[in-house]
Amino acid sequence: MLDQGLSDQASGLRRLVAAAPMALLAFPLDGGPGAWIAQLAHTLRALGRKPVVLDATRGAVAAAFGLKLRHELLDLLQGERDFDGVAQPTADGVYVLRGERGIEAFVASGAPADQLLGGFSRLSQGFDELLLAMPAGELACLAAPGRSVPVLGLEASATGRVDSYALVKHMATGFGYRRFACVVRGAEDAAHAEAEHARLAEAARRFLGAEITLAGWLPAGPEGRTGALARTAENLLRTAAMPLATAAAAA
Repeated sequence: MLDQGLSDQASGLRRLVAAAPMALLAFPLDGGPGAWIAQLAHTLRALGRKPVVLDATRGAVAAAFGLKLRHELLDLLQGERDFDGVAQPTADGVYVLRGERGIEAFVASGAPADQLLGGFSRLSQGFDELLLAMPAGELACLAAPGRSVPVLGLEASATGRVDSYALVKHMATGFGYRRFACVVRGAEDAAHAEAEHARLAEAARRFLGAEITLAGWLPAGPEGRTGALARTAENLLRTAAMPLATAAAAA
């Protein structure tokens, strides 16, 4: 399967005309909660953006949208379904598709990441951002260092810091990432979020030589959550634009 590369099977993507690369928002997830990513996608849509979400976390993120996805990315790559046959839009227009098998097959094929990512950028829906939610190893194959800034969901607790540091260490030592962004989840207030971020950022800088910026924070309860999501989404748009600007300057 995929022994001749994606170009021989992804008929759903090959038919599309050329377009500029779209911005990437990369969320490394290894079994963690995904509802906050869905909330950010809805917020991006409310801000007038057109996000598409590719979930390769065995449904942890897709389930948060309340969609029943019968097909997945592999069906598109093999030409058995078109994009509208594998992706579904939410009521507000966020498109979501699952991709566990598709991403595994794509990575195994050895095809360049641009072949897949370029296909998303050429879709007629005119998406602005592609949100990737998947395990770190697969994420590194699509959104390599320099191409994206991984976004961590830092739970505001001692356990959350340990888990996030372990993920940063895995991505820094295993794949060469040196820049990250984090969203502090469940903070009591801005000061609490800043303190949680500062502890993680200091450990990452000292022991891994990695930089972690604070993209925003989400309160534990509903009060103030809408505004916090909007501010965080806007910060993440700037984060996603950084690698594109760097690439354009180098061209």
